Amino acid sequence: MKKLTYALLAMFVVAIALTGIASAAGRPDAAQPPADRWMNNDNARNADNGDVVYRCATEEHGKPTAAPDEAQIRQWISQNRVAAGGVITVNFHVIYSGSTGNISDAQLDQQILVMNRNYAGKDYNGNTVSGAANTGYTFVRGTTDRISATGSRKSWWTMTPGSSAERNAKTAYVKNPTSSLNFYTCKPGQSLLGWSTFPWNLASNPTMDGVVIHYASLPGGSLSPYNLGGTASHEVGHWVGLYHTFQGGCDGGNCSGAGDLVCDTPGEATATSGCPSGKDTCPEAGLDPIHNYMDYSTDICYTQFTSGQDARADFMMSTYRPAIGSARLANAAAMAGGRGTSDVTTLGAKPNPFNPRTKIEFGLSREEKVSLRIFDVRGRLVVTLVDGRLPAGNHSVDFDGAKLASGVYMMRLQHDDGTEVVKRMTLLK
Repeated sequence: MKKLTYALLAMFVVAIALTGIASAAGRPDAAQPPADRWMNNDNARNADNGDVVYRCATEEHGKPTAAPDEAQIRQWISQNRVAAGGVITVNFHVIYSGSTGNISDAQLDQQILVMNRNYAGKDYNGNTVSGAANTGYTFVRGTTDRISATGSRKSWWTMTPGSSAERNAKTAYVKNPTSSLNFYTCKPGQSLLGWSTFPWNLASNPTMDGVVIHYASLPGGSLSPYNLGGTASHEVGHWVGLYHTFQGGCDGGNCSGAGDLVCDTPGEATATSGCPSGKDTCPEAGLDPIHNYMDYSTDICYTQFTSGQDARADFMMSTYRPAIGSARLANAAAMAGGRGTSDVTTLGAKPNPFNPRTKIEFGLSREEKVSLRIFDVRGRLVVTLVDGRLPAGNHSVDFDGAKLASGVYMMRLQHDDGTEVVKRMTLLK
């Protein structure tokens, strides 16, 4: 009898051990959160190649972060207390596996162009969209890392939100999170198209800041109809402080404590799939905002941000990402511990528009190391005009565009503390 009891006990212990081994084997990343948080029918979408993908895994933890109403924000913008838009330097981190996912520079340039158009109130072809807000946000290319997912980096290729793979990849490659956008591409696990952090997450965890995007969702990728670059425009929308248009459903209205906390996006009870005409899921006035970048529609259905979303983004960026802005704020020191009014930098080109030469002028309130670079509308570096230490005072640099095509170009003056001023100039031939 004792032998039988001992035998049964031994079998029980072995079974527990085997269960633990099987569980560990099925959980390669112990820090990986449960997939059912985003792998559900509301989030599932069918790609033309037969793949099922999940649109977005961006999550808010805790109470939604509210902003003042649009009229108040507009007043602060007029008083230079909030910056309207800004220039966002994009640092790409291209994670690839073997011959898959090593996105070309041309494709990265095209993604920059798509974001610049989408955030300027234009469609994918550059046509102005009636009613779409021109947010004032402009994107330029910064650095590009190309990372082979081999060895200890193998799990980076299929990282998921909150996993140790995500944490390790971002810890190794994050660049200037307070003054730029870190943009990671890979083939996310659990069939995700992407996710983002919010501006108010930056101070507590700057290393994790940025967006992660499925490489095949970039313009020209294989995940049609989610391959026009709209996934990045959506996730960057979260990064500048916007919620999903269907967040919170119809309860409480859009700007009174529920919904997406923006007044001019009609209530929406469910995320949109495809591009349905006449979708109307809430009793309040207005059809569902299926064309809004913060819904889950197909890329081609995306056409706009609203004025209210633009204002909310301006407030959130000025509050939580004050280093990004096309103009230095009068109260920058109070808002971010940064430059005060005595350190405001001037930057301009005379003449502007020009053909083919102009003089770029700027002033510095103190001696410091600065760089002055020119970018094209795709965010590609054209030329570095200054990169060194200059004394306080007024400075000027000649710029010759004789070999360039007509168009809009951006002057970017970067200070030694990472803050920058960007202004546009137009070459007309």
